[in-house]
Amino acid sequence: MIHKATRTGFLLGGVCAAALGITAANADEMPPEQSLAGLEYDLIGRDDLYSYRALESYNQAPFLDALVESGALPPVEDRLPAEPLVFKTSAMSDGIGEYGGVFRHVIGGRPEGFNWLAGQHQGWGGINMAVQECLVRQGPRWQIRAEDQTGPLPNLARSWEWNADMTELTMHLVEGVKWSDGDPFDTDDIAFWWNDNVEDENVASRIQAGSFGGGATLEIIDAYTFKFTFPSPQSETVVEGLAYIQGCPGPSHVLRDSHPTYNSDASYDDYLNAMPASDVPVPVLGAWVPVEHRPDELVILRRNPYYWKVDEAGNQLPYLNEMHFKLTTWDDRTTQAVAGTGDWSNMENPGNYVEALKQSQDEDAPVTANFGPRTLAFRIELNFAQNMADSDYDAELRGLFREHDFREALSSAIDRDALGQALARGPFAYPYMGGFASGSPYYDAASTDFTPFNQSYASELLAGLGLEDTDGNGILNLPGTGEDLVIDMTFKSQRNDDRKQVDAVTSQLAEIGIRVLPTPVDETSFDPLRNSGSFTAILQRVSFVVPTRETCGNLPTSEICPAFHLAGPDGREFLPFEAELADIVLRFNASSDAAEQAEIANRMQSILTENLYNIGLVQVPAALLVNKRVRNAHPGTPVFMYEWAEDAVIRERLWVPADLQTEELLPGTVAEY
Repeated sequence: MIHKATRTGFLLGGVCAAALGITAANADEMPPEQSLAGLEYDLIGRDDLYSYRALESYNQAPFLDALVESGALPPVEDRLPAEPLVFKTSAMSDGIGEYGGVFRHVIGGRPEGFNWLAGQHQGWGGINMAVQECLVRQGPRWQIRAEDQTGPLPNLARSWEWNADMTELTMHLVEGVKWSDGDPFDTDDIAFWWNDNVEDENVASRIQAGSFGGGATLEIIDAYTFKFTFPSPQSETVVEGLAYIQGCPGPSHVLRDSHPTYNSDASYDDYLNAMPASDVPVPVLGAWVPVEHRPDELVILRRNPYYWKVDEAGNQLPYLNEMHFKLTTWDDRTTQAVAGTGDWSNMENPGNYVEALKQSQDEDAPVTANFGPRTLAFRIELNFAQNMADSDYDAELRGLFREHDFREALSSAIDRDALGQALARGPFAYPYMGGFASGSPYYDAASTDFTPFNQSYASELLAGLGLEDTDGNGILNLPGTGEDLVIDMTFKSQRNDDRKQVDAVTSQLAEIGIRVLPTPVDETSFDPLRNSGSFTAILQRVSFVVPTRETCGNLPTSEICPAFHLAGPDGREFLPFEAELADIVLRFNASSDAAEQAEIANRMQSILTENLYNIGLVQVPAALLVNKRVRNAHPGTPVFMYEWAEDAVIRERLWVPADLQTEELLPGTVAEY
């Protein structure tokens, strides 16, 4: 039976927040959220997306024929697993595709490097997802009907099972998958990923040491089977932690020689930079291989001839030969998508929303635009690690951050309606109090503690903490050191929306005697700085939608999670509510009952917002802009739900009709190692 769902999307309107009634009838409750327009799409079963099976014959991109005939590549059937992943035609909105062509991206990021095992990103905007494959998959779950939402989808791990008391998880890899250089993928790569990255405290893995399942251990059973053993019962939820960007193995046959465990002459810095952004190609399991990187200009990816997924006609995927990632700005991504010179944009920059919507609604526009729910939120993270402060001033300031009244004063001093209108005029922004974004399936307004805008109350709270302007310069002085209360606020310099929020917050906090010193940092440096705890406060955009994604960045699950409250050399002193919060994470992961999980999530939301773990600002929706020439971009795909749209849309299935394909920069090229 086909199930219908409503995919929320905005109606364009030139109305202001006040006209929409975005004020609370009761000042202690979340204001009513504006109703959204609906877009219907079909929901399917999880088994309707794809399966693993052998087909009678296989086909490849035509330009690979000559390479096979010359002996440069093995025949396609020898490059595929015995039972490849097969995408089902019935789940494709435009069906089986045509080979060839280019997919044109525009991004604002810059590749750090290609050692994602050590935490490096590849510039975001889709490059990471084009080169990485993970044990399980989350993105396409947005299309699955509710009764089949029993956990993540299979990927490199084609199946798994639990023991009776849910303390042992055995996973089975697809047999015969190969890296893009032809090297076999097997449990050697799993052991290296886990033992020498996840559990090595000197490596900044996306899964922090000891955090997965409360301290899981790994056992390799054979070349394609491995087992996790947990110290306490878990649930299927824990498997979600093995999806992008966390459970993605890297090429151990390349990286091992640079790891200090295997090379006494190597350092961990050597290992981090073992696959630099400038040194391409690198072996990947993804559909495309990076073959050229022109700094601040372009990254070019070409099809992976060993890619391990096919369609039901036996066509080896991907359909597209080439991907371009033009390196400019995030705002330019939207501009070029609307103009038709880019094929895709997660339109996340609210300043462009109104104009982009107007242009895309023209029947001759080259793109379609669909808004989704509010899943993008801005927040301020305060550094609570007082025992890691490197001066008396920092120690006193972080001590203030640990005071609930101080955090409540900051939150009360912020006019969120004004912040929202600074981002984009109209009905786009909605107050955010921390915790889950309102577009999350776990969001509950009744469990969300709302802080109304009241600067007089904020000043009363600050005075109660002994903060006074003792030297008459308009800035409050700390009662201990006597210095001005100045908060260095780090933000990503390339993101204009972050800068707008910082500017607005700076102005509003100045009105209660707190000086904010904006500290811009480029995107390449931002993650290392944040992960090391080397900041006073950070303002950034986050997508906290499900408790199992980027858990370490949001919740206290280990000594280095989250980065705004690291454990110092003498350990970590939890804030009064953090121990319960850490316990709730374990309870959520151990539950297999959806109703119980929802109840646990409601308690999590209450703790996060009542205690102002972060200072929430505003939350906004995003829109997916896709060029009309692109096929199989399933209608209704959200920009972010279980994962970003680059995963949700299943890009290896995207195709462009031959008469609409654009010229390839490197036609006929296959990565040479």
